[in-house]
Amino acid sequence: MEACKTTYAYEFQANALEKEASEVLSMIRSVKNSFAPINRIPPEVFSLIPDYCDDGEDDDADQDLITLTHVCHGWRDTFISRSSLWTQLDFMNTDKTRTYIQRSKSCSLEVYLGKDEEDTYLDDALLMVTPHIHRIKSITIYANALPDAIQYFYCQIPLLEELEIHLACGLTPVLDDTLFNRDLSSLRHLHLSGVITHLPWKNLANLTSFNLRFCRPGHDFVTRLLDFFENAPLLREIMLEYTIPGSSDAPPGRIVPLPHLYILAITAVQPHSILLNHLSIPSGASLILGLSFSGEQSPLRDYLPETTANLRNLSRITAINLHFGPTEKFVRMKGPNEGLCVLAGWEDETISPYTVDRRILHSLHKPILLTTQSLVVSRYQHPRPGRVGGCPMFQVLSSMNNLRTLILIDCHNLPFILTLNPEKNPSELVVCPNLEELVIYVKSRDQFYIKYLISMAEKRASRDVKLSSITIVGLGELVPGKEVFKLREHIKHVHYRVDDEPPRWDYLPDESSDEE
Repeated sequence: MEACKTTYAYEFQANALEKEASEVLSMIRSVKNSFAPINRIPPEVFSLIPDYCDDGEDDDADQDLITLTHVCHGWRDTFISRSSLWTQLDFMNTDKTRTYIQRSKSCSLEVYLGKDEEDTYLDDALLMVTPHIHRIKSITIYANALPDAIQYFYCQIPLLEELEIHLACGLTPVLDDTLFNRDLSSLRHLHLSGVITHLPWKNLANLTSFNLRFCRPGHDFVTRLLDFFENAPLLREIMLEYTIPGSSDAPPGRIVPLPHLYILAITAVQPHSILLNHLSIPSGASLILGLSFSGEQSPLRDYLPETTANLRNLSRITAINLHFGPTEKFVRMKGPNEGLCVLAGWEDETISPYTVDRRILHSLHKPILLTTQSLVVSRYQHPRPGRVGGCPMFQVLSSMNNLRTLILIDCHNLPFILTLNPEKNPSELVVCPNLEELVIYVKSRDQFYIKYLISMAEKRASRDVKLSSITIVGLGELVPGKEVFKLREHIKHVHYRVDDEPPRWDYLPDESSDEE
């Protein structure tokens, strides 16, 4: 018996010593870790590491965060103590949701509800957030249909700043107008896709961004939309995609000001003037129109209001970019009061790309051309490049008396060169009399037209409207012949360089910098 007691005593002491040794070793490792360079970073800085671990894949963000907490005790304490790391809730796991809510403490919460064939939120997990609904800062819903979970959001959410609902069911369900107790006074960003709403909400004093996509508006939608804009006086960004109805129910004289607007983007098949007739666009705002036309429609005239008096951002255009791609067309106008960008496509396959190009050029308003000082044209093709008379580009350039810079990117250059030659164009007048700089990007040697360039420079000089600069840019490894430098007999500055690629389609030269 005594021997057994002695054995147990030794075993107890051994276990105690082992525990003490383990604690000492743990303390030693902790001290050693504290001397590691990475652990000398102040905790308030070190805790920011997870912000830079996200590689753009949202599915891995949570796992990356959990992995960081398993490196060592120091790291775990640091990252758990930063409550703002634990605010994103997807309700896919009950234990995870409970842990995140606890660790987030009093921070604002970001709610994500996904429901499709592969992933769906858990109702039990979602119920855990209801006592903390006053802490919700954002709600994002991606689903095939409006989820039943929407029932939890009929009360006021005082901190809600962002609401996104994206539905893919194709049925366009109606969003209940009693959500959030009709109070969205704290909301800053509202994005709705595939869901219709009667937009009755008031108190939108802080809303700055509104995005509405793929909904089927009713006959009174324009009036409701204008009411909505009036209740959101701080709106800066408005994106409307396939939401404009075929007719307007609003009184013709009703104009809604948008004094803080920065960008208005409309993509639709129906004419955009249905809405633009009722909006006052301030100076400094960008207007982007994505349109699809057919038949005899004009890309600009049929999609802008009859009068542009309310479009103050188009009051003085100084730069125009025209891109004539084989399947897509772009028109960009810019000035001191900002401007307009039109993205055009067409549905009628019987219409040739050149016909579309001609309609775009014919639809340019003459008052806009008169104030333009810079013109960029890319990918323009003319079926008969040697005949200027039937070329719509001749009519455009003939109206641009204040043009100072002309940039041609991978175009049929001959119609432009002949138009600028006072002895070759149909009018036999000096077109673009104030033109100072010509820049030509070419991909092949047959685009140089050096003989015609020399003739154009000579004839303009004889009319005392001499160009001051010509720059030829060879794309790829294209090298011009020595005849290029014969231009120096008539032009003071002749430059040549090689670039790998042409500029972007929306390129406009910086008025404050000169071409090298």
